[in-house]
Amino acid sequence: MFEDVLSKLKKNFGETAEVIGKKTENFVEIQKLKSQIHTANHEIAQNYEEMGEMIYRRYQQGETLDAELTAICEDITELKAEVASCKDEIGQYRGESTCPECGASVPANAAFCMKCGAPMPVCEAEFAEGEVVNPSDADEDEVKAAKEVAEEKAGEDDFEEESSEEADSEETKTEE
Repeated sequence: MFEDVLSKLKKNFGETAEVIGKKTENFVEIQKLKSQIHTANHEIAQNYEEMGEMIYRRYQQGETLDAELTAICEDITELKAEVASCKDEIGQYRGESTCPECGASVPANAAFCMKCGAPMPVCEAEFAEGEVVNPSDADEDEVKAAKEVAEEKAGEDDFEEESSEEADSEETKTEE
């Protein structure tokens, strides 16, 4: 009797293991197929995006598109302007401005973009139109800060000249 129970248990265990193995195989295959579907859908989305960008570039270049595409491109232009406006506003809160060339955030008082090197526009919003700011109008702290910046700049220029002179003299030594 004990042997019958053991043989039935062994048989049931074998069948269960076989069923579990088959279901696991199916699960793995299903996951592989789902992964392939996800990858294909991702590539389709990338292709749609590339196609849309190509159409939008053509619209920007003045190419004539049908009315539906033109409407979508105009909407994109408006949304890009809204995004730029929001970025400018964020920059104002942070004390930054946006580079007109590459769109990077740049400290408000920077003369050049730190990402692309483009010159930053002079901020004229601080002064009324036609207003001239005389050094005598500035307070002592502003004058002192301006002198310190000028001295630092002069020191940096001296350092750069010394470095290039040192490099020249080292090249001369290695040539001899």
